[in-house]
Amino acid sequence: MTLQPDIRGHALTRRRLLATAAGTALASAYRGPLAALAAAGSTQEYDDGNTDIPVQVRGDPERVLIVGAGWAGLTAANALRNAGVDCLVLEGRDRIGGRARTVDVGGSPVDLGCSWIHEPVGNPMTTFADQVGISQLNADIEADAARFRFFDGLTNAEVPTADALQTFAQLLDFEQQEPDLSGRLGPDASARDGAELYLDDQGLSGDARRRAEFLLRVVLQQTDAIDWRKLSFPYTANYDPVYTGVGEGNFPKGGYIGLVKAMAGDTDVRLGQWVRRIERRSDGVAVIAHDRRTGRRRTYRGSHAIVTLPLGVLQHGDVEFAPGLPASKRRAIRAPWAGQFEKVALTFAEPFWEDDLKTHMLYLSERVSMEFPLWIDLQRIAGLPTLVAFSSAHFARDTYRLPAHRILAEALAVLERMLGRTLPPPVASKLTNWQRDPFTRGAYTSIPVGATLDACDELARPVGRVLFAGEASSRARIGYADGALSTGVREAKRLLQAASVQLSAG
Repeated sequence: MTLQPDIRGHALTRRRLLATAAGTALASAYRGPLAALAAAGSTQEYDDGNTDIPVQVRGDPERVLIVGAGWAGLTAANALRNAGVDCLVLEGRDRIGGRARTVDVGGSPVDLGCSWIHEPVGNPMTTFADQVGISQLNADIEADAARFRFFDGLTNAEVPTADALQTFAQLLDFEQQEPDLSGRLGPDASARDGAELYLDDQGLSGDARRRAEFLLRVVLQQTDAIDWRKLSFPYTANYDPVYTGVGEGNFPKGGYIGLVKAMAGDTDVRLGQWVRRIERRSDGVAVIAHDRRTGRRRTYRGSHAIVTLPLGVLQHGDVEFAPGLPASKRRAIRAPWAGQFEKVALTFAEPFWEDDLKTHMLYLSERVSMEFPLWIDLQRIAGLPTLVAFSSAHFARDTYRLPAHRILAEALAVLERMLGRTLPPPVASKLTNWQRDPFTRGAYTSIPVGATLDACDELARPVGRVLFAGEASSRARIGYADGALSTGVREAKRLLQAASVQLSAG
């Protein structure tokens, strides 16, 4: 069956990775600040996607303790501070940002955590970038589908362009059929079930099926950070973005660090405070932390607490709640999935891989499933001689148990094989290991087989004077940095009993 790409009216999102018709030129949804921007340092009004006022909790917000200095925590603190509420942010790391982390890799600013502003049109992260005065780079890698280097390890050769384009077209066709496929399979189907049903319907076999299956798996697994055999197909097939845009979206120029610093502003953030226990009391809360600098236990008291810890940390039981959390909250914490998603960033003296008009890369390994399957070319996006290799799920879990030098060597061996040449040594490199980070214990959240988004609502529900925020508690934007931002707004609205809040830039 020959499929012709057709992207008219197709809403491309992070969960639609690489789903652009190959070779079709796409206009960027958004490339920079809007014409009428608020000046940096100004204050602007935000809501969390609606003007509803969340259910009130007992007590006036007099001193709010915020656990975690990621997007949710810094946003809540920013809003409360602008409302005149005393607040204190406690962060176990020696830096702010949580899973937003921009590092220098041989002169290239690279985001090791969140990179894109996905579906940027109407997105509050875009609004905040505008407010701060940070421009955005077109990072719609899908528009470069015809220029992808698609290497097939079984044949030990690059996939011919015509065959690669056909595979991309099949991917796009699959995504258009996902809701129907999900309906045929029922509520307990995995993403792999949906992909296999589609491939069966198309009558694909041999190399064509193997390559199409690989690309579908990249889309379904890499974007949700869990094995496609565990990923709920009804969830991913019926995902409905609340914002719009073309392709993956945009990079904030210089990385997320500028946005993080602007959101933090002059918030009182205490670093090195590893929170171990949160107590609910009749007149307020107490948060007990291990001070990593002094080795001593410290107790902080407030009227309320907002817990913004990643789902993986909550699931691991690193923080004790006293009294214990209700059974419904514990079930909700267990229901979603804190995925595995890791990166290897490599900066070279020059972008030698951009020969023959090739840019980003796909690697179909015959040795290990999902072995560094996706390589993003920052030269193409930001003019930086840097490649970033993504990995997820079981490959990330198993590989990142190895020493860093072994992981780096394996990534370089894959790159050398794809390019068919001896590589110059990288100028610099950087590896993540989010799953072994005690302050993260995994990547962003997704919905496994048998679970539903109802768990997000329960995660968002306060327990006494303890409130909860973070992307895992965002039904509309689970797994997104802007979802975390919006939950910070939501909990500030709850404490202030307001339909919207004010966020300042810097």
